[in-house]
Amino acid sequence: MAKWVQRQQEDLLPCRYFHLVFTLPHELNIIAHYNPSALYQCLFKAAWQTLSKFAKRKRHGQLGMTSVLHTWGQNLSQHIHLHCLIPAGALEKTHWHEIEKGYLYPVKALSTVFRGKMLAALNESDGSFVKINTPTKWCVYSKACLTYSEKLVSYLARYTRKGVMSESRLVSANEQSVSFKYHDYADNNRDKVMTLSCDEFLHRYLQHVLPKGFMRIRHYGFLANACRKRKLGLIKAQVSATPCKAVKPKVEQERLIPHWPCQSCKTGTLRLIGVMNLDEATNKVARTS
Repeated sequence: MAKWVQRQQEDLLPCRYFHLVFTLPHELNIIAHYNPSALYQCLFKAAWQTLSKFAKRKRHGQLGMTSVLHTWGQNLSQHIHLHCLIPAGALEKTHWHEIEKGYLYPVKALSTVFRGKMLAALNESDGSFVKINTPTKWCVYSKACLTYSEKLVSYLARYTRKGVMSESRLVSANEQSVSFKYHDYADNNRDKVMTLSCDEFLHRYLQHVLPKGFMRIRHYGFLANACRKRKLGLIKAQVSATPCKAVKPKVEQERLIPHWPCQSCKTGTLRLIGVMNLDEATNKVARTS
């Protein structure tokens, strides 16, 4: 683990990181029962094609992506999704430029394109796959933009080194059943305990064993294994040594700056400017709340 962290620290860029999650609808889980390799290959391919299409449309240049396949949910059910960790910048030929937005691309548009790319990939792999009825709306989730810091590698490790279940979640086990802790996201993320028969526990656990030789962590774009060392060298030679700060959404900035409704016109807004910067205003709000 220590060697992995050191290697990732060397490849880490001094910029923010985007964290996107591409999730397959559960209707496609049946494919994982008899041809998991094809399904997972298509998922990796579709996610990268989706992001590449948006990068080309926005003329951003080449993105970099580290993607990690997870197939499980908290209760060990099948929940196939791909965590994508993307540096907030792109390489245009040999020129690096940062993406300053607080998000990479709109998730609704990403979801639509992702659905088309995934179904097209399945059709190329095996035409019978697309006969499975799937929802019209698919899920791409964008987590909060990650600020560059020493803790970033630990955050990445949480997703790249994470297994199906850690020993700390096990509550008890005997010849009849196994009990373990889980978060119930449908019930306000409450901590609960689930008890399964030994046969059911083994069934759920073993369905997450990947095909032999399958790589669940993959790198794309300027982070691809074939060019990562050379292109990271180009990027690091251009970026500032000063870590970037996360960009706060405009709505949040408006909320943090002290303001009141105008008592004269009843429609305008009075804002406190020139007295304190955003950080000072944030601290003041925190002290008075």
